[in-house]
Amino acid sequence: MKKLYPILIVTMVLLAACSGTSSKSTGRNNGSRTPVAQLQAQSGQSQSADPGGAATADSPSATPLPVATATPVPSATTTPAATADPSQPVGLDVISHQGYSMNEGFYIVGELLNNTSAPMSNIKITATYYYQLAGKPVIVGTRDGSSLLDVIPAYGKAPFIIGPFVVLTNTHTGPVTWYDLHEQGQSGTLPRQDLVLQQTANSYSAGSWLYVRGEILNTGTTDAKFVKVVVTLYDPDGNVVGAMSTFTNPNTIAAGGFAPFSVATEYWPNYDHFTVQIQGQ
Repeated sequence: MKKLYPILIVTMVLLAACSGTSSKSTGRNNGSRTPVAQLQAQSGQSQSADPGGAATADSPSATPLPVATATPVPSATTTPAATADPSQPVGLDVISHQGYSMNEGFYIVGELLNNTSAPMSNIKITATYYYQLAGKPVIVGTRDGSSLLDVIPAYGKAPFIIGPFVVLTNTHTGPVTWYDLHEQGQSGTLPRQDLVLQQTANSYSAGSWLYVRGEILNTGTTDAKFVKVVVTLYDPDGNVVGAMSTFTNPNTIAAGGFAPFSVATEYWPNYDHFTVQIQGQ
C-alpha cells in the first residue's frame, strides 16, 4: 500500500502525523485479438485504452470549468490516383479466381482488373465448364456473370461471382473438372464518388457464417440513391476467397447522412482481410 504525501513544502510540518490514503490503478489487456472479430485501425485512425483509476488528494481543490470542444466531423479521405499495373496486360483481365462446390452447385469467385485509363462498364464474364471423359475435355455447359461493381474505375479492381452452375447427372458421368473464363467490357462513366465509410468496417464470425458490417456516409450535397456496398474477402497472400454485395438500409442516403450495411457468407476459406467498395446514384 502506497502513502500519498502533500506536495506543498510549507504544510509538511503540520501534516507530518497524518497518514496517506491508498489507491489502486487498473489497466486493460489490449493484447488479445481474434482474426475475424475486428480489423486493425486504418491509417488516419487511432485506438486508445480507457484510463485506469488515478490517485486523488484528500484536500479540496477548485473544479475547473468545462472547456467546449469541437465535435469531429467525418470527412472523406483523398485516395491516391490509380496507375497502370505493368505486370498485367492492358485491358480487362481476370487476375485471381477459384472454383468450389456448395449446395449442389458449382461457383467461381475471382477478381477483375481494369488496366486501362478509362472506367469500364457493361462487363460480362463467360465461364465454360468441362469434365474429363476418356482423357479428353468435354463441355458440359456455360454460364455468364458480371462484376459486383457496375463500373470498374480506371486501373481499379472489382470482384465477381459466377454460379451456381448445376450439373445435370443424366447428361454425363462426372463432375466439373475444370473451366475457363472469357471477359469483356466497354468504356463507361463513373457514378458519384462522394460516398465513404463513416468508420472502419468490422468482421466477425458466428457459427459457420462470416459477417461484415459498417456505415456509409454521404459527403455530397444531394441525396444518394441505390447505395451499393461490395465486400471482397482475401487470404493472407491477397487472393480472392469470397465476395458479397448488398444495399445500405435504407438504400437512399440524404446529403450529409449515413446508413448502415451488413452482409454475410458461409464460404470464407483461409480468410484474412477484406476491402469495401461503394457505388450509388
